[in-house]
Amino acid sequence: MSKLIYFKRYLYVIDRLRSRPSTFNELQDYVLRKLEKDDIDTSFEYSVRTFERDKKDIATLFGIDIYFDRKDKTYAINEEEIGDHSVTRMIEAFSIHHALQEGNKLSPSVFLEKRKSLGTELIHGIIHAIQNRFILQFTHQKHWEDFSTQREVKPIAIKESQQRWYLVCLEISSNTVKTFGLDRISNLKITDTKFKPFVFDVEKEFRNAFGILRDMPAEKVILQFSTMQGRYIKTFPLHDSQRIIAETEDAVTFEMYICLTHDFIMELLRYGNKVKVLSPESFIKTMKARVSEMTNLYQE
Repeated sequence: MSKLIYFKRYLYVIDRLRSRPSTFNELQDYVLRKLEKDDIDTSFEYSVRTFERDKKDIATLFGIDIYFDRKDKTYAINEEEIGDHSVTRMIEAFSIHHALQEGNKLSPSVFLEKRKSLGTELIHGIIHAIQNRFILQFTHQKHWEDFSTQREVKPIAIKESQQRWYLVCLEISSNTVKTFGLDRISNLKITDTKFKPFVFDVEKEFRNAFGILRDMPAEKVILQFSTMQGRYIKTFPLHDSQRIIAETEDAVTFEMYICLTHDFIMELLRYGNKVKVLSPESFIKTMKARVSEMTNLYQE
């Protein structure tokens, strides 16, 4: 049996138990039906022993423990345990994937965003290079330049930001860690040349970043949103460090520790008059200048 089938089985178990607690028979029936719809041979017996192995694998791979309620004789998972962002995104993507499969066709029930991120076809090859430590070569075209450049890099990770995907890598010529948008990469070549492992903590390095830019120091910033917009920000935080420091009938005030980069400024401008920067003073001046520049565009 291929590893893909095992992986699908794990995700089907998680998907079912996120929906509701289930007895083993209900879980068994659900998993087998899903595998059958995937045109996967389900002639094997999904026994209690197999499920127990799956439970251990799910705990190891995803850090999710499956609990058994002796009173109701049902299995369940604690949603609060699904804290890792990558696990959550993977489970969400998986749930959406087979919700679409259930519908057989997209229209007229599902309407997808027409704007799409380019370069996703490179992800599989880049991950292969990362896992096997192969040097990459590619052509890169910046948005603001009319010419392209040839790059040779040691790939570290891929990172998502604002519906775009980026390669985090060590550029060999400059010996500097850089990020390259996959939509600006062409002629990608996975070489046979291996590189020695080196330490670069991606999570730590981007911890204070809003997106992929890290060219400004992180500072404590205080933002005041209108009540309605504040509700949205509470459910879809701007940053991991975000916390509520005040809430009234008219406004919600948040504090966060973040790099005050161009992409963060652009994000705040998107909220128009629904957000006000309260601190630091230097950032207030920056935002005032940007708003003034926008106003000048419409002066006759």
